[in-house]
Amino acid sequence: MATGRAKQPCVKCDKGPGIAICGGCEEWFCRKHFMQHRDGLGEEMDRVGQQHDFLHKQLSEDNVMHAFHLRINEWENASINKIRKVAGKARTDLEKYLNNTKTELKNSLGKIRVELATSRESDDYTEIELTNWAENLKKLRQLLENPPSIGILESDQSLALIRVGPPKSM
Repeated sequence: MATGRAKQPCVKCDKGPGIAICGGCEEWFCRKHFMQHRDGLGEEMDRVGQQHDFLHKQLSEDNVMHAFHLRINEWENASINKIRKVAGKARTDLEKYLNNTKTELKNSLGKIRVELATSRESDDYTEIELTNWAENLKKLRQLLENPPSIGILESDQSLALIRVGPPKSM
């Protein structure tokens, strides 16, 4: 009784015809090596099962932090540090400006004080001088309360830095 299929030698030992062909790798094996091949597949199955169990355990834990959470936390901390640095510089610049403004205002008030004292002592002032001094004092008060060249510029460019969804290249 002849078969239509020619037997191949065992891929492990080359000692004779293989008696079994593996349905996965389609290689021929002698009985001994076929059993070893199946044992190897069993060991690989155990490893795959362990990987599955480990991944399932990780997925079930609530305290697992995704790598992106860590990156977002790092980004947040770096951004806060940058903001603090910029805010500190803004405070320093504001203090310098306010100190300069105070100095200028004090100098202007000193001039007005001298003019008032001199005019009072000589008793040679008119309504025109009184009106000018009052207007100058009003302007100085406005400069003290509302400095004209101070403003806060805010930017909305940091609002959309985190995208949820597939990357654009997909």
